[in-house]
Amino acid sequence: MAGLIRWSPFEDMAAMWPREFWARPWPDGGLMLEWSPRCDVSETENEVLIQAELPGVEQKDMEVTIREGVLYLKGEKRTSKKEEEKGRTHSERFFGSFERALTIPANVDETKIEARLRDGVLEIHLPKITPTIPAAKKVEIKSA
Repeated sequence: MAGLIRWSPFEDMAAMWPREFWARPWPDGGLMLEWSPRCDVSETENEVLIQAELPGVEQKDMEVTIREGVLYLKGEKRTSKKEEEKGRTHSERFFGSFERALTIPANVDETKIEARLRDGVLEIHLPKITPTIPAAKKVEIKSA
């Protein structure tokens, strides 16, 4: 007798989703699709720049926070168009909550971080602390 083969089409589809999507199991055994924005991180002599792709996400629906050396990017992408026909809904764009955490270098001045949203890209500028070199100080040697 042939063995029973269990096939999960959703798990097979998960392999085809772009890297910013991943599947997480639902408690009932199905899969839930989650989304995380793609980020580019670059560094110059003066700053670290994070660019996060957030098309369709409005400024009011996102939040950037810093806690214990980690930058958190949270938000919600909302859908604007759904087609409903005969009890079925069709929507090809993903929507839902997202969160991304990025460790920031120790040489960043957390008090001067700025963020700007332009054309669906969130730019987070993390200025570096200018290292100060203390002046040389002569230490007097005392006799015993």
